[in-house]
Amino acid sequence: MIRTKGRACTGKRRHDTRDEAEEHRDRLIARGAVRLAAYPCRNRTCGGWHVGHLPKPRT
Repeated sequence: MIRTKGRACTGKRRHDTRDEAEEHRDRLIARGAVRLAAYPCRNRTCGGWHVGHLPKPRT
């Protein structure tokens, strides 16, 4: 894992593959985090995967 430097990725961990991001998500969930998903970065210079929160469900 590498901390990314691009503005769109500031503060996010970059994973080289979807599998790495999903493993990280699973570890976070095991420690109590909820509603997380792995997603590809939109920043072309990053090209990696990140883990983030899913949107809150509508009520």
